Amino acid sequence: MMHGAPSRTTPFAFELKRKLLLHAHRLWWPIDAADAASAPIYVFPDQERFDSDEVEHLVTRNLPGTLKLPHSHCIFELDDRSFPGGRTVTYVRAVETGVESFLFRFYPEQRRWSDVLVVARFRADASGEAITHPDLQEDDERRIHCEVARAMVLRSLALLSIETPLAEHQLSRIRRAPLAKAGMRGWTYRVAHIQPAMIAAALADTCGTHASPRWHLRRGHWRRLADGRRVFVRECEVGDIARGGVIKDYRVAARDAA
Repeated sequence: MMHGAPSRTTPFAFELKRKLLLHAHRLWWPIDAADAASAPIYVFPDQERFDSDEVEHLVTRNLPGTLKLPHSHCIFELDDRSFPGGRTVTYVRAVETGVESFLFRFYPEQRRWSDVLVVARFRADASGEAITHPDLQEDDERRIHCEVARAMVLRSLALLSIETPLAEHQLSRIRRAPLAKAGMRGWTYRVAHIQPAMIAAALADTCGTHASPRWHLRRGHWRRLADGRRVFVRECEVGDIARGGVIKDYRVAARDAA
């Protein structure tokens, strides 16, 4: 796959904001729709680079002890190439104990947004807890969604921690009308251009060597096979234990349906 400057694709998050303004009362977990609708949007269109091991190394090296949002609240959006036309979006906000996030997905086949799939809270050391939607009953399904929730927050913040280039755009006027009717304001969004050379330089500055990273758990992730099948790769241990370890507890719980 060729990598170039990110395309100027209109973020799906604008439509999610509209849905929240109109239907937030239907969510199983309460969200302040007005706050979410005013949150700045950051788009990460390159899923392959977003999911790379190098970005995970940034998470383990840069974030513990310094977990901080670029704004008091914001939205991160990732292109989901496993489902053409799909998107994964998380709304994050700063809270007294760290960061709280709400995970949503857009399903292109049904042309609809999910309910809140995962509510996750992260402390300054990047550890945290997650509560899954009551309909997610299978352990594997819950863990997959929690891994996605973790990645959306920590990988986005890791990329922003090295000042990843951000192209600022304005939503076209023709797209604003239906959104404005729902009460939305603010039409600027930022598109991240993930640069491997910048990541490599940041990692070299941090550790002073290109040796294996400290031991840590690599998150589970979806992988598209050559024959078109989509499989989930389970989490695993990577890195050199001789260089120390990074252990971040991430507790998962299911919330009972009301």
